[in-house]
Amino acid sequence: MSYSSLSLAGLTIAITASRRANELAYLVTAAGGTPYIASTVGVDKSPTVSKDAEMFVNKVLKDGIDYAVFMTGPGVYSLLTAVENLGMKQQLADALKRVIVVARSSKPKVALFNQGIKTDIVPDNNTVEGIAELLKGRGIAGKRIAILWHGSSFPTLTSDLRKAAAEVLEFSSYTYSPQLSQSGAKILEKMGFNYVYPDEEKVVSLIEDINKGGLVNAILFTSPPSASGLFKVAAAHGREEKLRRDINKDIIVVAVGPSTKKELEEHGVRVDVIPVVYKMGSMVKALTDYVDQNGKDAKHGKGQDIIKKKD
Repeated sequence: MSYSSLSLAGLTIAITASRRANELAYLVTAAGGTPYIASTVGVDKSPTVSKDAEMFVNKVLKDGIDYAVFMTGPGVYSLLTAVENLGMKQQLADALKRVIVVARSSKPKVALFNQGIKTDIVPDNNTVEGIAELLKGRGIAGKRIAILWHGSSFPTLTSDLRKAAAEVLEFSSYTYSPQLSQSGAKILEKMGFNYVYPDEEKVVSLIEDINKGGLVNAILFTSPPSASGLFKVAAAHGREEKLRRDINKDIIVVAVGPSTKKELEEHGVRVDVIPVVYKMGSMVKALTDYVDQNGKDAKHGKGQDIIKKKD
């Protein structure tokens, strides 16, 4: 796709990502827009990750599992690095060859591949609800399911699986944070991400510019934590309600996929655009399509996803 043929000229596009903010800014610039980077989420490695990883792997090896669900690429890297340092990487890799491996998206799938681990399933609907339905549809009563979470967990997934009579084993190697810690930065650096450090002052400035009106035209969210991170900062400064109102009134909201859309909706934000393919390039293309259909200075059809969603 040639982004130079797209037109976001005259528009300022807020970018809340951290891991791939610069890549997204490049796409926005190539399409003629002005990127406004205010990263809202970082990664903080768990201080007990080695101990927790050892306990997790020992349970997997001792009791066995039927499914392994990997929610995120950095989580894959962090877990495998921890078990490698413990001398248990090959044991875990061998165990995963005997189970059904589910990767929430292409990112953990690639991370697993880079560690020599094959993925069996990548769900079309990669929300926690979609993953739960996929697993329950396979008949999981009496099955043991290991879930490697991203920086936050969703109790609804584990409760749904347990209600279906499955046994669930959970592990998380890092948490999401308003800051990008040194340990978290190392995780992302090793994975090849050219990240932008979260900066609360920049996020506050973005919130103020949204409140003023006319300074920001659209805002891009690439993950659920990027959405929740923005509203955590707003709440800490007593601006949450005004931010919600001003975004819904004046800003074109773009979510990369259904999980991010759901998170925004839980914060009272109506999403305008969601791409057919849940990737950054498709986000920018979907935004330009929205602008072409609605005009650069008008916000028609607020709350309607005019870009057809993936079934």
